[in-house]
Amino acid sequence: MKIMTCPICKKEGRIHIGKHHYIESGLQNVWLKGVEIFECECGENFAFIPCAQELHNLIAGILLQKEDQLSGSEIRFLRKHMGLKAKDFAKELGVGKVTVSRWESGDYSPSESFDRFIRLLYATRMGLNELALQLVKEIFPKLRKGQKESPIDFPIDRVKREACVANV
Repeated sequence: MKIMTCPICKKEGRIHIGKHHYIESGLQNVWLKGVEIFECECGENFAFIPCAQELHNLIAGILLQKEDQLSGSEIRFLRKHMGLKAKDFAKELGVGKVTVSRWESGDYSPSESFDRFIRLLYATRMGLNELALQLVKEIFPKLRKGQKESPIDFPIDRVKREACVANV
């Protein structure tokens, strides 16, 4: 167990390896396993999230390959990970900004065709051509109607830390 000074109360707190509910991603169903967590008796606690960009890439890959329809928060996650504003995302999909807002808020679900289009848009914009082909051949035939946010228990050791180092 490691010890660290609390940034709030300046007392010593402990760092342990544990499971962290990663709501910072914007998704309520992501849990990181094997992550360092700081806890202090004053109530301050936080997780050390290594290589957030690589982690988000891996989470996006899981979302693209899930067999249930994308939920609103999952659509928002993918849109933001692509770096698109809602109006630009709507324009690329050929729908209105209000439609995207309704999907992301969970008021309405996109049709099966738009669900597929969102996944393919993400894969192609992010240069994941092999994954796009896999979606068409293997995932799309299995897609089920209806949204379901299954828990994502993600072992943090799957994050390739070398992918986070900038090439200088």
